[in-house]
Amino acid sequence: MLAVVVSLAAGCAPLHPAGCHKTTAMGNCGSGRWDDQDKWGAQARGIKAAIEDKIAEPQRWKGKKCLLHMEFAQDGTALKVSTSKGNKEYCEAVKLAAQKAKFPAFTNPEVYRDFQKSGFDMWG
Repeated sequence: MLAVVVSLAAGCAPLHPAGCHKTTAMGNCGSGRWDDQDKWGAQARGIKAAIEDKIAEPQRWKGKKCLLHMEFAQDGTALKVSTSKGNKEYCEAVKLAAQKAKFPAFTNPEVYRDFQKSGFDMWG
């Protein structure tokens, strides 16, 4: 009986493997949500702000969404930019903005490891 109780309790607890940043038990290691109040969230907000600063006609995209895929160098340079799953025109605007944007450098090696190849849900 004790084994059942222990396994149930462990199943509900957030799992944080060594060297892994997770914000929820079911999340991946480098969640980097915009609203995370840690160094991952700060990096995500910096990336989002850089893109939003360069997006053309931001008011035009209200209610639109797009999945943005990026690969970064450690200095913040965007090496690859692509989009999927979203409004075609908004995705193109997001992609162009990301290609023009200057992103913050990755000063923490763990944050860089988790963001080196990233996907971002972008909303207009």
